[in-house]
Amino acid sequence: MGSEPKLELQLYGSFSCRWSDGTRVQIPGAKHRALLAMLAIGRNGTQSRTWLQSRLWSRSGEELGRQSLRRAISDLKRIFGETAYGRLFDVSNIDLRLRPEEVRICGGERDGPFLDGLTIREPAFEEWLAHERDRGRADRERPRPRIAISPTLAVVPFQAIDGEPGTRDFADLFAAETTRAISRSRMIDVISHLSCRSFSGGSLQLQDVRSQLDADYLIHGALRSDGRDFRLDADFIEAATGHIVWTHTFTGAIRDVLMGDSVIVRQIAEQAGQTILRSSVDLARSRPLPEVESHALFMASIAQMHQHRQTSFIQARRQLEELIQRNPERSELYAWLAKWYILAISQGWSDDPQADMQRAAQSAARGLDVDPVCSISLTVDGMIQGSSLGDPDLAHSRFTEATRINPNQALAWLMFGRMHAFLGNGEEAVQFTSRARALSPLDPLGYFYDAIAATAHQVADDNETARVLAERSIASNPRHTSSYRTLAIAQELLDDHAAAAQTIATLKRLEPDLTVSRYQARHPAGLMAQGQRWAEALRRAGLPER
Repeated sequence: MGSEPKLELQLYGSFSCRWSDGTRVQIPGAKHRALLAMLAIGRNGTQSRTWLQSRLWSRSGEELGRQSLRRAISDLKRIFGETAYGRLFDVSNIDLRLRPEEVRICGGERDGPFLDGLTIREPAFEEWLAHERDRGRADRERPRPRIAISPTLAVVPFQAIDGEPGTRDFADLFAAETTRAISRSRMIDVISHLSCRSFSGGSLQLQDVRSQLDADYLIHGALRSDGRDFRLDADFIEAATGHIVWTHTFTGAIRDVLMGDSVIVRQIAEQAGQTILRSSVDLARSRPLPEVESHALFMASIAQMHQHRQTSFIQARRQLEELIQRNPERSELYAWLAKWYILAISQGWSDDPQADMQRAAQSAARGLDVDPVCSISLTVDGMIQGSSLGDPDLAHSRFTEATRINPNQALAWLMFGRMHAFLGNGEEAVQFTSRARALSPLDPLGYFYDAIAATAHQVADDNETARVLAERSIASNPRHTSSYRTLAIAQELLDDHAAAAQTIATLKRLEPDLTVSRYQARHPAGLMAQGQRWAEALRRAGLPER
């Protein structure tokens, strides 16, 4: 291979393509030239199919965009010839790679603007091209500005209708308690109550709130009180548009709020989290990815990767790739992409589990390269090291470091507890998963926490609590199949054989190809003593062997 000519691309000034022996290669189409340029300057010569489609064929729609990209790839194979094409390109159903070792980029900004004269009537392409021209090749490796990837919410002080000092004071306290409750979610950035208090009293001007607090969502309301009970008419508002997403009336006892034990406060916080999650998913599904704000893409990707729908799951990966393209210096994005690969394997959607585990490891390593003390990246790398292909001692070290750096990182405690559960350490598993749930009581992905906690209690031989937690997880997300497996195991170990058989029947409708042997092959603890015990319980409950 060393004697083969390199491909030389002129990207500054007029585009040209030739072999290093001087032979010119005619690339007739503007989008074919753009495709080569995008790959050539991509990190490690790689761009995802989704990202390329969104820049070059966004106006064609998703299906036509996929077809157009496939045709463009086929055209390049014809232009270069099958042998040279095989040497230059790595092509998968996820991404494209132009091997950097086979390509040389010639010239520089002294030869003219980047891709001078290349015109493609696609808004996303034009935006990308303008960005590349604005930043020279020299600053291509500089860190880009951090982009906010979590949605921001402000609880604006509630308006006391009667104007009495006591009611005003209670309305302020109620807003503060609501702010505190929502801030327990690790996925939502909540503006402090102190910052929001400047908007107490008088009429609310949305443009002022938006400009001064830079919030994506607002909660505002009018409160009435008789001295003992209260009524709050609350609105949940999209700050950018002023659209009222929902309006609800909440009633309760003032004493409960004062004692810090108000069901109403928890209800408002839970509804806010679930509303943001649903709105983000709807937005990400209804618009081309380049038009969706980063905070919505982030929430949508996390939500959809935990749904047992393969189409939603695949979309989550595309959303994460888009976020990484926008800001490659956010360590946690690589961590979530690594977790996506882990879930693909565990859910049986990976065509090559060994290769996908390697991709997960590479993505997690990239996240730690960007920020070695990112607790999420340490956590996900710990998950990888805790698999059958990893290093259990290193996994323990990763979780320990993640919880040391951020003692409030709920996911780190959850995964630490999960590892102990797989190893059969019931006491530690319950302790750590309980701490995770306490740190994130209102998380929009609470069902995931309940599912892992159920497994921990199962290992500790507390199958009754495991059953309760699994049922609660299913009530929150009826398509989370691992919760059904945990529930069936708990029911079987409690000798409730009829209920276990009914749960297995429901599980088979959701996951028709599931068998005991596949469960053991996919599950991280499938071949461990604990995993074999669970497999036997599933077998007795009626799950087929093969």
